[in-house]
Amino acid sequence: MEATVHALFIASEKENHVRVPSVRVTAAGFEGDYHAGSARQRQVLLMSTSILNELQLQPGDVFENAVIDGLDVMKLRAGQRLQMGTAIVEVTIPCEPCGRMERIRTGLRQSIQNRRGMFVKVVTPGSVKTGDAVTPVMSLFE
Repeated sequence: MEATVHALFIASEKENHVRVPSVRVTAAGFEGDYHAGSARQRQVLLMSTSILNELQLQPGDVFENAVIDGLDVMKLRAGQRLQMGTAIVEVTIPCEPCGRMERIRTGLRQSIQNRRGMFVKVVTPGSVKTGDAVTPVMSLFE
């Protein structure tokens, strides 16, 4: 199964998460997103659809930026690059669940431990839309 973008979200403020059909990806992250920043390792948060389904959550419930079908994002490793739409991103660090998870559902912080998603930083700006393929990009060091 080919990995694809299932859903995209922008948070203009820390708690205001809005689903969008497409997004412009700048050197700082998703355009208009609260967490965008050119020097950050935590520019964009990827989450697997399968984990959301397993935990009976809907896309966007845990404040992710991109929900990916057909890929266990937790198996990605730091330094790996992916093409999403016309943008290229590089995996940085896993996302540790915070106390906000308990406001969603009691016990969620523990349930989502080591499955919260992976952060990526932008290598090549571009655009991403729902349905776009998510494919590995070979680097010179692989």
